[in-house]
Amino acid sequence: MINTYLLCGGPSSEHEIALRSALNISKNLDKNKYNLKIVYIDKKGRFSKAYDFINTDDEFELVKECKENILESISDFLLELKDKDKENTIIIPCVHGTYGEDGTIQGFLDAIDIAYIGNGLLSSSVCMDKVTANDIFEKNKLKQARYLYANEESFDLDFAKKCEEYIKFPMIVKPSANGSSVGVNKAENIDDLLKFGKESLKYDEKILVEEAIIGQEVEIAIIGDNKLIASKPGAYVTDHIFLDYDAKYFDKSTKEMLPYPMDEKLEKDLLEFAKKCYKACGCQGFARVDIFLKDNEFYINEINTFPGFTPTSFFARLCKISFDLEFSQILDMLIEEGFKSFQKRRFK
Repeated sequence: MINTYLLCGGPSSEHEIALRSALNISKNLDKNKYNLKIVYIDKKGRFSKAYDFINTDDEFELVKECKENILESISDFLLELKDKDKENTIIIPCVHGTYGEDGTIQGFLDAIDIAYIGNGLLSSSVCMDKVTANDIFEKNKLKQARYLYANEESFDLDFAKKCEEYIKFPMIVKPSANGSSVGVNKAENIDDLLKFGKESLKYDEKILVEEAIIGQEVEIAIIGDNKLIASKPGAYVTDHIFLDYDAKYFDKSTKEMLPYPMDEKLEKDLLEFAKKCYKACGCQGFARVDIFLKDNEFYINEINTFPGFTPTSFFARLCKISFDLEFSQILDMLIEEGFKSFQKRRFK
C-alpha cells in the first residue's frame, strides 16, 4: 500500500473548487493500492491533522473533522511524515491557484524530500505568473495575443495609451497570477482599461493586458514528462467574450463540446502546438493547456498546472474520450509520474 496524502483547500479564491476536486479524487483512488489520508488547508494556509478517507458525497463533510483540528504548527504535519518510507509515500497537492499552483507547496515538499504528483516548483511558478509564461512563449516563438504588463507603480494613463497603440481595443485585463478567471475583464476603451486595471491589481501586484482574440478556446489534457500524451481538444461554447468564473461554473447557457470537432490534420497540429507550449514551460506530470483557435491559427492562452478534477472538469473527461482511461487509472498514471519525477529530483 502506498501512503498517500491528499492536501486540499488552500487560501486562494478557488478553495471550494479544490475541495470538490479532492472529493472526486478521494472517491476514485483505488483503496486497494493506496492508504489515503486527507489533510485540509484552511483559507489562512494552516494545515490540519491527517484523517482517514470519509465516504461522502459532500466535500465539506469530507474535511469536517479536519477543519475542527487545525494544527498549531506546520511541524506537526511534518511529524506525521517523519517515520514514513519516502520510497512509498506521495502527496496529492489538490490546491488550486495561489499556494498550490504557484510553486509554494511544491518547494516545501521538495525541501522535506517527499514525492508529489504534478509539476515542480519552477514550472508551477512559471505557469502561474502569466507575464513570465508569456515571455517564455514569446522567446520560443509560440504564437499568442499581443500583450503588455504593468505593476501598481507603472500602471497609469501613459501605460494605457501604450496599450491602445500597440494592442488595440478590445483588450483583456487580468491579474498576472490568479485562477478561475477571477479579476478578468474586457476593456473597450481607455476608461475601461484604467478601471479594470485597478481592479486586477487588487488580486496581484502585476497586471497583464492582452489583445482580445475573438475565437474558440479549446483545452487539451497532457500527461507525461519526456514522452507526452495529449488528449483530443474540448471546448466550452459560450456567448461570453472570454470564459470567466461565472461562465464556467454558473451560466447554464454555456455548452460543452467533448471532443471539439476539428479537421484531422488541424487537430494533429493543435496537439503538437500544445506539447511545445508544455515543454517550453518545463511542465512535468500533467497539465491542461488552453489555446485559442482563430482562422485555423493557434494562440496559446495559458497552462493550468493543477487543473480541476471535479466530476464536471475537463481533464479526466478528455482522457476518457481520448484514451478510454477511467479516472482511477489516470490517478495511477499521475502517481507513477510523480514517483519518477521524485527520483530525478533526488539524484540530480
